Amino acid sequence: MQPIDKPIRNQTASLLMAGVFCVLSISLFEPLLFWVLLIAICATVMRIVMYVGWYQPVPSSRTVNLLGLLCCICLVWFSFSIGLLLTMVNLLILAGALKLMLLNAPRDLFHLFCTTLFVIGMGFTFHQSFVMTLFYGVLTIALLVALARYFTPSQSVLWHVRRVVTMGLQALPIAILLFLIIPKLPPLWKMPVAKSTETGLSDTVSPGDIASLTKSSDLVFRATFEGPVPEPHERYWRAITLEYFDGKQWSVSPLRKQARQQYRLLNYEFAPKLSGSWWQYEVIAQPTNKHWLYGIDIAVPADHASDQMIWRGADYQILSESPLSTRRAYRLRSYPNADMSQTLESLDHRLNLQQPEIDALNPRTQAWAKSIAEQNNTPEARIQAVLNFFVSQGFTYTLTPPAMPDQPVDDFLFTHQQGFCSHYASAMAYALRLMDIPARMVAGYHGGEILQPGVLSVYQYDAHAWVEAWIGQRGWVRLDPTAIIAPDRIQFGIQQAVEEDAFLANNQLARLKQLPFLAELQTFYSLLDYQWSRWVLGFDAQRQQNLLALLLGNVTGEKIMYLVLAIMGLISLLLALYFIPHWRKQRIAPVKFWYRKAVSAVSGCTGIERVNQGPQAFAVQVQAHLSEVDSASFISLSKQFIQLEYQRDTASHESKDFVRNCRAFIKQIRR
Repeated sequence: MQPIDKPIRNQTASLLMAGVFCVLSISLFEPLLFWVLLIAICATVMRIVMYVGWYQPVPSSRTVNLLGLLCCICLVWFSFSIGLLLTMVNLLILAGALKLMLLNAPRDLFHLFCTTLFVIGMGFTFHQSFVMTLFYGVLTIALLVALARYFTPSQSVLWHVRRVVTMGLQALPIAILLFLIIPKLPPLWKMPVAKSTETGLSDTVSPGDIASLTKSSDLVFRATFEGPVPEPHERYWRAITLEYFDGKQWSVSPLRKQARQQYRLLNYEFAPKLSGSWWQYEVIAQPTNKHWLYGIDIAVPADHASDQMIWRGADYQILSESPLSTRRAYRLRSYPNADMSQTLESLDHRLNLQQPEIDALNPRTQAWAKSIAEQNNTPEARIQAVLNFFVSQGFTYTLTPPAMPDQPVDDFLFTHQQGFCSHYASAMAYALRLMDIPARMVAGYHGGEILQPGVLSVYQYDAHAWVEAWIGQRGWVRLDPTAIIAPDRIQFGIQQAVEEDAFLANNQLARLKQLPFLAELQTFYSLLDYQWSRWVLGFDAQRQQNLLALLLGNVTGEKIMYLVLAIMGLISLLLALYFIPHWRKQRIAPVKFWYRKAVSAVSGCTGIERVNQGPQAFAVQVQAHLSEVDSASFISLSKQFIQLEYQRDTASHESKDFVRNCRAFIKQIRR
């Protein structure tokens, strides 16, 4: 079907497509530069103005090309700060906006359609939740409606919506079948990393950084346990091992990074000996654009797919082979009672006895640690002395500690004596190093909320820091001074450990979610999003193998061939049901349908079949075989049918009257 000869700017299709492009651009406001988003909105407004007729001339190609050149120069300038991924995203939106300005020919409309469709697919790079998937589905339907409207503008928009939705529902079972059977191949290329979209923890931590994360209620990851869930005091989720201290901040040791690179070149991965009880679970991590993953010590991959994507470091940290630019699912097995002394002791001691280069930092802490070391000979006694100091001096746990910029450890220990978990962990790790005990700080998360039996949800406000110290033959031992100062933080979570007004104090939206109704709604959405993440986004090669094993038992090449043939046969059957005319009868207009029923009634009464005769000739032929009343009624119906079928501009009420007369005639002749 050919579109009507009408300028593109005056067609509803161009307006619909412009609206879809604008809404899609606004939904990507986070990765877009502000001026790029502004150009997209201005292009949409320009298209609306042209459609209404307030402004008719289309901008010249020279003007738009000049604007495009200037925008590209600006984009190149910003690319150094936003990274390759966001640069390409902004470039695509910019190209679509400029094409929207030039929309004047069918070719331009098709180009914009393809660009918008590609942007919808690109949106899944940043948003993969169930709600956003529905949102992108609605935008896809609207985009297809706009294209269909261009080719058949005589039909109403509602008619196009029904048709597109019907075809989409018909395609859905085929898409599901293909999703289940198409092999899950690894990606052919790596996603470029965006520089400005890193979230959550950082590899450089100062004592106040983790406290700032408690203002966020963003989800970090969910863990699904195959057996019992660990007790609250056992839920220490390691993310980063911090071994370098400059007197103010903790960071990943440069020497550790160098050793890790050398191990990678030699393809040597840390493989500790494991023993004791274990937990097995699946983690679905949110995107952070960082390499670190989350697990309870000692964590090792639980299947081949997870082993391929995880690198195990000698600092008991687990890392992803590529940054987490999208949601990532992996399976772990944790051995909490395994020996923690299996690393290279000489390297660990060298890294974790390191002192700040500036001796003038925190002098009171140095003197205090020296006095403890002189009074206590064993590492255990020195550690206990530090913990006793925290208890005896009345330290308090707070989310809003005062700033300590100059001498952070001295100010915390001897002046303010109040702080968050990272203040306690930083001070204790530094003090133990001064006492000749190798120590480091571990940043991660602690706790988690029960979403449903066996499932934990961990949020940014669960961020936590603790200490690891090397104690003789035991190796690395976890020490958490927060458990001494605020035991409720470890047992019940941060919300119970601090004042209610301080929890999420600056996040009013998160505080509203604590209302009963909104809390139930949030729980329902979390469950829905969890199931979506686990069974759809997390449907990887391993899950596909499990599904095949469930359906086929022992998976063999022959069984897979039969399964593929069966599914292809099912798809062929669905296509046959959709498109073979014999099974999908064409709809007949009500006037023609009821005339044919009247003819059938007459043929049944007279025994005369209407073969190729016209309505009027057939009425004359059967006139002698009908009663006078029936004959007059049928002749009148035939005249009405000829008028309605072949005369233009007939009113709808005339068709309704004809249908009503046909029904009355059929009842009359069958008496």
